[in-house]
Amino acid sequence: MYAVEFETEIRDGVMVIPEKYARLKNTHARVVVLVDEDEFPSDPEVKALSNHTADTIDEWKDPEEDDIWT
Repeated sequence: MYAVEFETEIRDGVMVIPEKYARLKNTHARVVVLVDEDEFPSDPEVKALSNHTADTIDEWKDPEEDDIWT
């Protein structure tokens, strides 16, 4: 698995993929949405969705990398 990062707008539940990544338009992907806190400063439903951390995703766990930060 690899990551591709870009910014886009979400309108009516639809996210537009930039033309640079047109090859991704008909594929399966895992999506992580990062939203500026300014956009939803007190929306408890949106904040409830963020009660997840990278620690819960096995593919992101790398003990050797973690040693750098501890």
